[in-house]
Amino acid sequence: MDTILYPDFLEDITSYQAAIDFWQAKLDPLFREFGLSKQDYLNTIMVNGVSLHDGNPIYQAYFPELKKAVRIIQEEPILPADFGSWVNLTEVDEEEVEELVISLVLTEDNVERAGEEIRKWLVTPTEPC
Repeated sequence: MDTILYPDFLEDITSYQAAIDFWQAKLDPLFREFGLSKQDYLNTIMVNGVSLHDGNPIYQAYFPELKKAVRIIQEEPILPADFGSWVNLTEVDEEEVEELVISLVLTEDNVERAGEEIRKWLVTPTEPC
């Protein structure tokens, strides 16, 4: 059985931050490999100044050079094999961009699958909006 990583991330802020750090350590080198600069594009802070800790997004990156974005939604670990992905159109700085959304339970297998999908998607030309 595939091990669930940070299974208590929704209940424990330390575990939540560890999951964020995990994704950064896994994905940031990939984006550097492609020579991409990244920036956040989603607001994860509520009006009262409190950060959202619901797993959506657990990781986000916008690539101005490509006019593409990636959002990882980390789900509550009910079904370890849970994995889905799709492409949305979203707006960043008043410009429509393609957003690859990956929704998953954090396991080693799903991390590898997400990395493969992101890698393929980064080299696929953007469709005209």
